[in-house]
Amino acid sequence: MKKRVVCAFLGLVMMVSQSFAVFADTESDIKQQKAQAESQLSQTNETIASLSEQQQQIQSEINAMDADMVDLMIQIDATKTDIASTEDGIAQKEADITEKEGEIETTTSQLEAAEADRDKQYADMKKRIQYIYENGGNEAWLNMLSGADSITSLLNKVEYAQSMHDYDRKQLEAFKEVVQQVSDLKTDLENQKADLETQKSDLETQEASLESQQADLQSQQSDLQAQMDAKKATSSDYEAQIATAQQQAAEISNLISQQQAQLDQIAEEKRQAEEEAARQAAAEEAARQQAAAEEAARQQAAASAASSSSSSSSTSQSSSGNSDSSSNRNNSTTSNSSSSSSNSTASSSSTSSSTSSSGVSGSAIVAYADQFVGNPYVWGGNSLTNGIDCSHFVYQVLKNTGAYSGGYTTSAGWRSLGKAVSSLSEAKAGDVICYSGHVAIYDGNGGIVEAKGSKWGITHDRSANCKTILAIRRFT
Repeated sequence: MKKRVVCAFLGLVMMVSQSFAVFADTESDIKQQKAQAESQLSQTNETIASLSEQQQQIQSEINAMDADMVDLMIQIDATKTDIASTEDGIAQKEADITEKEGEIETTTSQLEAAEADRDKQYADMKKRIQYIYENGGNEAWLNMLSGADSITSLLNKVEYAQSMHDYDRKQLEAFKEVVQQVSDLKTDLENQKADLETQKSDLETQEASLESQQADLQSQQSDLQAQMDAKKATSSDYEAQIATAQQQAAEISNLISQQQAQLDQIAEEKRQAEEEAARQAAAEEAARQQAAAEEAARQQAAASAASSSSSSSSTSQSSSGNSDSSSNRNNSTTSNSSSSSSNSTASSSSTSSSTSSSGVSGSAIVAYADQFVGNPYVWGGNSLTNGIDCSHFVYQVLKNTGAYSGGYTTSAGWRSLGKAVSSLSEAKAGDVICYSGHVAIYDGNGGIVEAKGSKWGITHDRSANCKTILAIRRFT
């Protein structure tokens, strides 16, 4: 009894130690993966920060270019206004020149008329003077004097002749003065016209300069717009890269959360395993102590019985010594034979119990498991329809098909249950295949049905050799 208790206790310690080793391996792997994910998340966040800084720099440059663009547009509008004003000035000058040309034309006509009057007056005066000289000269004056009736008449004739002469001279001088005034006016108008034409030429030169300035500003505007478009394209590219990096960071954060949940689950399972080990140890210790107490009581009772029978057996010892000795030997032989038979029977019963079949076919187990292919995977879940992990999946399938009636165990725990199968070539449908941190049901054709992971759910699409096989156990 004591020996069996110690063996059971040692077996429990070995199983718990193995579970802790698996927990440690799985926990170490997850912690390593989590550390890698956190490092990747840190690098991704640094990339996001760098891209954001570059995008802000590009945006600052775009804002400065926007301000420059506004200044250029203001300058272009001002230049257009100056060009329009210059064009109005040119048009006004052209109108003034046209007006001056009309005035010059009128003045030219007036000058021609005045010159004609002057020339006529000069011609008439020449004719009168010519007439006087051609008709006698001094003799004509003498005839005029001799023909005079009186001195008064003579003086009147002389005075008349002198008046005619003076009149002709005055008229000639007057006409010459008019001609000079009109000529001066024409010259002044022509000078004004020349000045207007000079002003028009200056305005045209100014207009050409403004148009050249406008063209230069518009060229600068086009170049600046092209630069802004390139900067905006770069900014959009940075924005797309940032969005992608942020999505990656979110995915990595979710992965880290899942890994932390796995670590929390492992810690909880370790705690529960430790509590169960402590409870089992306490129970085994209590059983050991009880067995020791019962053994002590049995030995004390045997000693008391031997003491009470020693006196009665001594009186008949001499007469029946040989016969009793022979009888005792026979009884001893019979007892040993019976004990050996009993032990053999117990051993046979124990072996039969450890290798007994559940009566469930492996194909039935696989068929039952296949019903749930496509359903979701949930870490720590225990629902075949709403979410389950790998160890709970194997537990539920074997339990619901009647192949297993024990309690739930982890993926590592399945390695010590059922009957061992030496290799995959010896495996049959319904056998449980154990990996590091994972467990699945063999389909008999080289594949496995499993709760694969949160990304895939329950699947039947992988080979049994997808990972290193640690154990194969049979429950059929």
